[in-house]
Amino acid sequence: MQARHSDLFAVDIPENWEFFGDEHGGSLIAPCQTAVLHIHAEAVTDAAELPNLTRMLAGFLTLHHKPVATDELLPIKLPGALCFAYQYAEGQRAVRVWIIGNEAAWAFVNFQVPFDRELEYRTAVDQLVKEFSLNPERD
Repeated sequence: MQARHSDLFAVDIPENWEFFGDEHGGSLIAPCQTAVLHIHAEAVTDAAELPNLTRMLAGFLTLHHKPVATDELLPIKLPGALCFAYQYAEGQRAVRVWIIGNEAAWAFVNFQVPFDRELEYRTAVDQLVKEFSLNPERD
């Protein structure tokens, strides 16, 4: 089963997870009900002024976590999109964030889970991000 948000993105929903859509994306809730993957996506209105993805993610992290330089972000290869990732701890939670974008859309993806459940969901979340599709109507 897939979660779709108009023509911005599509993502496979792992077994026993639930998707709750909202105006800009939505949230995938893990079966334990204590882990969530949130997606915020927007269309790029002018490809000539495409947002600098690494600066966007580093700026978010600096504002909400600690100063992070763009060269500290992990590049990830995705078909049809650029992707950068970072992970950190916040209180008793493991946090992983990604910024994914191409000339037509970009998405901020944020996964939060209690430390003791992080390994349980790592493979599913890695696969979910690997198969995340921006602009699925173009494929």
